[in-house]
Amino acid sequence: MTLVAARVDSLPPFEQMGPVPDVIERARSGDRSAFADLYDTHVDAVYRYILYRVREPSDAEDLTSDVFTRAFANIHRYRWQGKSFLAWLYTIARNAVTDRRRRQRPTVDLENAFGLAEDGPTAHEHAVRGEEVDALRGAVKHLTTEQQEVLVLRFVENMSSRQVANMLGKNEGAIRALQFRALGRLRKLMTSEVA
Repeated sequence: MTLVAARVDSLPPFEQMGPVPDVIERARSGDRSAFADLYDTHVDAVYRYILYRVREPSDAEDLTSDVFTRAFANIHRYRWQGKSFLAWLYTIARNAVTDRRRRQRPTVDLENAFGLAEDGPTAHEHAVRGEEVDALRGAVKHLTTEQQEVLVLRFVENMSSRQVANMLGKNEGAIRALQFRALGRLRKLMTSEVA
């Protein structure tokens, strides 16, 4: 084993997911198997990121497919700018979610509309939980895009501050400050809504 291989093996899994120039370059030049490797490496992370934002698994699956379709069509435009390939995919995912929300009218799931549950919480518990989730979603919408991304990466993706900093091309202090301000803003918004 070479020193470089030993060093890569010793990196945390997130660091290993960073840009792999050879694979990216091959994908940029039209190598479909190289793009398939990139897909296999990042599809789960993109799906989780989208699922957190849309909450409906079927919508998250559709949007994940859309993200990789867009990425494949535009891989020739990808340029290393200090952010990982996954950060580029997250940007495409954020845009895809935004596009979907602009086109979509709000709908209500039939089961939730009538509060039916077979062996689960009561209709009242669903309503209370739904109100809490709606309040949190409403509060999150008042955060900046950067604050939302930091919270998703830190608490949904369980990344460290250092990993988020690497992903977004910022230093750890800036990430901690964004997280601190985001959580403080959420706390204020949630307590003012309760009052």
